[in-house]
Amino acid sequence: MIDRSLRDGLTRREWLWYGVTGLLFVILLYFADLGEFLVSLRDADLSLFLVALGVGFSSLLVWAWVWHRFFDKLGIPATVSQTIRMFLTGHFLNSITPLGQFGGEPIMAYIISESTGTDYERALTSVVSSDIINAAPFFTFTLGGILYLSVITTLSEFLFRIGVIAAVILTVGGIGAYLLWSDTKTLGGTVIGVVDWIERRIGRGERLFESIRESILEVETIFHEAGNDRIFLLETVLISHLAIVAQIISLYFVFLSMGIEPRFVPIYFIVTLSTIATLSPTPGGSGTYEAAFSGLMTIFYSVRLATALTAAVLFRLTTYWPGLVVGYIAMLTLNSAETDETVDEDGENIESDDHTLHDNETTANRE
Repeated sequence: MIDRSLRDGLTRREWLWYGVTGLLFVILLYFADLGEFLVSLRDADLSLFLVALGVGFSSLLVWAWVWHRFFDKLGIPATVSQTIRMFLTGHFLNSITPLGQFGGEPIMAYIISESTGTDYERALTSVVSSDIINAAPFFTFTLGGILYLSVITTLSEFLFRIGVIAAVILTVGGIGAYLLWSDTKTLGGTVIGVVDWIERRIGRGERLFESIRESILEVETIFHEAGNDRIFLLETVLISHLAIVAQIISLYFVFLSMGIEPRFVPIYFIVTLSTIATLSPTPGGSGTYEAAFSGLMTIFYSVRLATALTAAVLFRLTTYWPGLVVGYIAMLTLNSAETDETVDEDGENIESDDHTLHDNETTANRE
C-alpha cells in the first residue's frame, strides 16, 4: 500500500528536515514581529483570499492535465479523474519529502505503474516528460520578463544575473529534452558506452550488463515515442504555461485581500523567482520558500518583513498546502481502488475454485 510505504519512508533524516523547516519559520517570525504577522493574517479579506485559493489550486490541475496528455500519447490507460488522483498523490509524496520537487519521479512512476498496470519504464517516461514540460514555463516567464524590462528600462545587476541563469537553464534543458525525445540515439548511445566501459573494467556480469543495455534501449524508444510529435509538445508546453498564469492571478488576489496594491511586474517576478527556493532540501522548500518570497517582496514593495511573510504564507496556502490535503485524500482513494481490485480478483479466484470443486464432485459421482 502507498501509505504504508510512506510511513516506512519517513526516516530520521527526513524528520530532521521537518525540524529545520520549523526552525527557519520560527526565525522568520522572530525577525518579522509575530504580533504584526498575526494581525496581518487576521485582517486579510476572506472572500478575496478564497478567490485566490480557487485560482491557485487550478495550477495543480493544469499540471495534471499535462500528465494526461502524455498518458494518451504513450497509451497508458487512465481516465482524467484517475490521472488527477495519481498526480495529486505524487505531488503529496513529493512535497513532504526533502528535495521532492526534483528526484521524486521514480515514486510517481511507481504510483502510475501500480495504479494502471502499465510497465514501469513507460510510466517513468511519462513523468519525466511531463516534468520537463511543466518546469519550462518558470524559466521562460522569467527570461521573458527580464527581456521585457531590458527594453523599457535599465536592468539591475541582480535581474541581469537571473536572466543569464534562466537562459543557461533553458538552453541546457532544451538540449537535454531534444536528446531525450529525438531519434538521434546520441544520449542512449552515450549511456550504453559508459555501461560497456564499466563492464570491461569489471570483467564479469555479462548477463547483468546485457539486461541494463536492453533496458536503456527500451526507455530510449519510449522517450522517442513521447517526443516524436513536435506539434503535440508545443501544444502541451503552451497549456503548461497556464499554471504560472494561475499562480500570478492567485497572488494578485492575495495582495488585494491584504490591501496591497497588486502591481503586475512585482507579482510576475515574485512568483517566478521565488520558485528557485523549492530546490532547498526542506520538504517542499518550506521555510526557504517563504524566506525567498519575503525577501523579493521587500525588494519590490516598501513593506515590513511581517507583511511580506504574511503574503508568503497566504500565497502558499493557495498553491502548496491545498495540494497536500487533497493529495493525501487522493492517495487514500487510490489505495481503496487497489484494495477493491484485489478483492474482486480474489472473488474471481474463489468462484473459479468453486466451479473446479463442483466439476470434480460431478465427475466422482458419475464414476
